[in-house]
Amino acid sequence: MNILVTGSSGFIGGHLHDRLTARGHTPIPMDSCAGTPTTDLDGLLRAIEYHDVEMIAHLGASCSTQRSLSDPAADFHANALGTVHIAEAARQAGNIPVLYTSTVKVYPGADGLVAPLGLSKMVGEEYLTLYRSLYGLPSVILRPSTVYGPGQTGTAESGWVTWFLRAFLTGQPITIHGDGTQSRDILHVADFTRLLIDIVEHFTDYDRADPYDVGGGPDNEVSLLDLIKALEDATGTEHPVTHDARLPGDLQRVVTDNTDISSVRGWAPTTDWAAGVRSTLDWLGAQW
Repeated sequence: MNILVTGSSGFIGGHLHDRLTARGHTPIPMDSCAGTPTTDLDGLLRAIEYHDVEMIAHLGASCSTQRSLSDPAADFHANALGTVHIAEAARQAGNIPVLYTSTVKVYPGADGLVAPLGLSKMVGEEYLTLYRSLYGLPSVILRPSTVYGPGQTGTAESGWVTWFLRAFLTGQPITIHGDGTQSRDILHVADFTRLLIDIVEHFTDYDRADPYDVGGGPDNEVSLLDLIKALEDATGTEHPVTHDARLPGDLQRVVTDNTDISSVRGWAPTTDWAAGVRSTLDWLGAQW
């Protein structure tokens, strides 16, 4: 199957590209970093026609809450406009199925607010839902919790699990926004990619209007302070940590109920967070 993969140069997109290839599919890479952004509707249409695309896996996005707060217009342009163009290109090409990765950040934070990142991703969800109702465009929408694992560089602005690991390895201080008790049910990229592949290969089973929440589940809930303590215990050292103001729209606790997504074809996360963090740390260590 010929599958257009947006965000193919990114963390999850790169993993999906490789797994699609391994399973005999033909992924068509598209990424703003390579000069092929989803905000270019004409470019999207040309790529779909030239490669005879049969499905779109839309992972391309701006994924930093902090950047969305400092430049909400750019966040909207990349996320909301990019997803509208994906929906329109899929419609014009004959209603090609769309697999869309949104985010758990569409839910209001502890302060009742939604950060621009969450809102721009929700706009994408709403347009796909609208296109389903108006034009019959098939889509699957996922709202993943924190996805982490080998291949993720991690920065102070996004990818907090891998950023903490990298900071430990390089001796860089960590700034926590808030008191650090915020928790996420972290999901290893191998588990998430396995789900993406299953959706690609059994799309009609998953096809529905309502989004699916996807995460590591209760067994993989980790707070920011939990992860730092685990790393300090493993290394026998204390790490410099400072605290700053909590970000608007920050969620206090995310523990996903995977019942809906698991009921389709039995998918469930299998990577224990401690083992997943260890494998990610080993991968990062090999980079230096």
